[in-house]
Amino acid sequence: MESAQPLEPTPPLGEDDWSALLERALEAPVRVRFSRARHQVVRLARHRGTYHISLARFFSLAPPEIRHALAMWMRSGRRARKACAALDGWIDAHVRALAHEKPAHVRLEPRGSHHDLAALAQGVIAQHFAQEELRAWPSVGWGRKNGSRSRRTLRLGSFDPVDRVVRLHPALDSADVPMWFVRYVLFHELLHAVLDRPERSKGRRVIHGREFVARERAYPDFERALAWEREHVLGLIRAARSGRAFALPTRAAQRPAARPTPTPADDRSVQGLLF
Repeated sequence: MESAQPLEPTPPLGEDDWSALLERALEAPVRVRFSRARHQVVRLARHRGTYHISLARFFSLAPPEIRHALAMWMRSGRRARKACAALDGWIDAHVRALAHEKPAHVRLEPRGSHHDLAALAQGVIAQHFAQEELRAWPSVGWGRKNGSRSRRTLRLGSFDPVDRVVRLHPALDSADVPMWFVRYVLFHELLHAVLDRPERSKGRRVIHGREFVARERAYPDFERALAWEREHVLGLIRAARSGRAFALPTRAAQRPAARPTPTPADDRSVQGLLF
């Protein structure tokens, strides 16, 4: 009986190889280029019948099933559920592997006009994450003061698992935003750092999984944070659109206002504003 031969490793694909493969699958012209992107690892556009797609360089090592899944996604979008699930899982594993390489230098400013995020984060970690064992806690800082275009949603905070940074929206750097609310937003994002690998349900990534939800609801100021956000969400969105810090309306300017039709983000309350 002959012994089984080891499988040959899949040869890497260059940009031209990817272009030819996708052209055969889609029966349309495709132009592929590799990038050093660490976050938007796939970017797709179509112009005058030609697909233009930018792929992170690790796609050169994609196995046959991922090559097929990418073609199916390009053809059908989110309707290709199995292909999307396969792509999501494969990309997620490779993106998170980048976190073990030397991260890109990210300059953050934690000290704001009213809130020092570094000091607040130290307190949150000491009080709520003293038993956690992390290789390194993420850096924290304020995001850029660019005006938002959205009239309905706002991301108050985010955790970047690749560069290992937490950013808070500068609209929160205000004397009118309670320190305990800023601490809660920091807790939410640091909890993402602790539970860095998202859960999965039916092939889909679940960012706010069961463990995350349970630990967040146990946070002492959770209910108070929900109530404060509901009361001031419109003012926060207006502040973000103007590029300014949040300010409570003056008594003369206060008047009842109709709340906009709820969106899925509104229904999730604070979790609609956090990542």
